[in-house]
Amino acid sequence: MPSSSLRRDLLLRLMGPLVAVVLVAGASAWGLAQHFSQRVLDQWLYDSAITLARQVRFVAGKARLDVPGSAIEMFEMDVVDEVFYEVTTTAGLRIMANSAVPPPTEGPDLAAESVYYDTFVRELPVRAIAVRVQGGGGEAVLVKVAETRNKRDSLANEVLVATLAIVAMLFVASFALVATGIGRSLSSLQPIVQRVRGGRRAFSPLPEGRDVPSEIRPLVKTINALLREISEEHAGRQRFIADAAHQLRTPIAALRLQLELALREKDPERHEAVLADAAAVLSRTSHLIHRLLTLSRVDQAAEDRTPFVEVDLDRLAREEVESWIDRALAKGIDLGYEHRGGVPVVAGREELLREALSNLIDNAIAYAGPDGPITVGIEGDPPRLFVEDSGAGIPEAERERVRNRFYRMPGTPGEGCGLGLAIVDEIARIHGASLRIGPRSARAGARVDLEFSPEGPGRTP
Repeated sequence: MPSSSLRRDLLLRLMGPLVAVVLVAGASAWGLAQHFSQRVLDQWLYDSAITLARQVRFVAGKARLDVPGSAIEMFEMDVVDEVFYEVTTTAGLRIMANSAVPPPTEGPDLAAESVYYDTFVRELPVRAIAVRVQGGGGEAVLVKVAETRNKRDSLANEVLVATLAIVAMLFVASFALVATGIGRSLSSLQPIVQRVRGGRRAFSPLPEGRDVPSEIRPLVKTINALLREISEEHAGRQRFIADAAHQLRTPIAALRLQLELALREKDPERHEAVLADAAAVLSRTSHLIHRLLTLSRVDQAAEDRTPFVEVDLDRLAREEVESWIDRALAKGIDLGYEHRGGVPVVAGREELLREALSNLIDNAIAYAGPDGPITVGIEGDPPRLFVEDSGAGIPEAERERVRNRFYRMPGTPGEGCGLGLAIVDEIARIHGASLRIGPRSARAGARVDLEFSPEGPGRTP
């Protein structure tokens, strides 16, 4: 299959109207050729018939036609066509003739002085004229002159050929001009192509000025919008890579230092302590890498347009609490679950919602403090998933900043990486939900809510 070509498509679309114009011009040329050849030669017929009619004399009420023989020979002489004539009275008496010429369809009693008509003489197609000559005594004579159509057809064909030749030249010239015009119009796209191929910066927008055709400008604007989106996504990826490299550099350097110390340490107890420190650093690094991979997976999920499915928040929350209960007990934390009413079903992706709740529980365990209770629960209308802890809480001035990636409040204990709430915030955005951070009701601590839209299941992102 040939590749698509805008130039070829435009030429093919314009070829139809051009061919239609040529056909109309050809038909018009044929009609005009017939018309003008008819008018020119009809005038000769008229002159011939009038010449004969003027020779008619009425003597004693009788019609007579006195024409010399040489004049008759001159009248009949034609090297191309045959000429026929017949002069008769209205009563049908023939006065002079060289052949029988049929009368016009109107009959001998003509309403007009002369009538042109087409007929046959000796089975030959002819053009004829009938002229009535009225006598003084009421007697009338009908003069009929006819000739074959050779000169007419020849003249019409010559006019037609000449006209069609002109039309053909005009068609070729028009096609060449149209093709040239299309080529020049499409050449206005070359600056854009050269801009893309040339030394332009990556993701820099294409020109949208007056030199860009108005028909192409919407496409250029759409491409520029796409370039902006790609540029923003690329910049986000670059920031992510830079942040990840920055975050990994410190623990990896610390791990390397610990391992070097372990290699040099000869005392078994100190050697074991150094290895324990290295294991702790490795554990924190593993946790950071896990969060980074989770964040990357969430970013990719934001571009996924597959439909949401119904997710039972009650079941999901119960399963997550069960999976975290051992770690909470190991730190002396009372981890519980409450269902405070409402419809626990939302539209979403279960694996992402499970990841969001897991991050909230992990943060709560890390910052709740010893013996601090943690409550995971759901509330209805609109559906809401929440986690409450009894830790130090998050000051109001910091509640927006903690959503940023790799941000940790000054003085925050523990070895977090500042990605937990950023991941939850992105998952909330994917689901059209809101991440709300506030104090725990009637007591110290923090409460984080994941509040869903009340539109119900089945919504797509």
